[in-house]
Amino acid sequence: MSTRRNASVLRHLCRLVATLMAAALATVGVTAATTTSASALCAAQPMVGDWRNTNTATRSTTRVVVGFHCGDQILCDENGNCTGGQSYFTLRPFGSCSPTDCDWGTRRAYEMSDSWQRATYSYSWATKAVWVKTYTYSGRLYLRVWVHTDFTAADWRTDYTTDEWFLK
Repeated sequence: MSTRRNASVLRHLCRLVATLMAAALATVGVTAATTTSASALCAAQPMVGDWRNTNTATRSTTRVVVGFHCGDQILCDENGNCTGGQSYFTLRPFGSCSPTDCDWGTRRAYEMSDSWQRATYSYSWATKAVWVKTYTYSGRLYLRVWVHTDFTAADWRTDYTTDEWFLK
């Protein structure tokens, strides 16, 4: 089935469900309803948190804040317009700068192979690919942060990669 047809069928089903729910609520005289938070329905994500580099003298990434957007519900309005349904991680790295660390900003992370998450940061002088993945050693959870910096041709600096370990 084509993607366009799948979207059309989904919109039609959402419209039908919304109509049936409105009719059922009107029948019993209910005018308002409450729901539980969608985030309460998502499983705990051990990767989520504020991670600090185990190497306090690093000249690379000092901290990474990992967030999680829960999209376990698809919500449709009365016209069949649906939103939600996608869960994903967000990354907010900080680089070693003076006098305070540089905030690279928050980006959506995309799931790659073998449970890695990757976010891309583009600047006028370079593009940085940030890869993160959790590992457990001796009963402690670590975040491995692998960053590849690809400088533009006009910058003339040599590309480089860092591979460091973080703890909450």
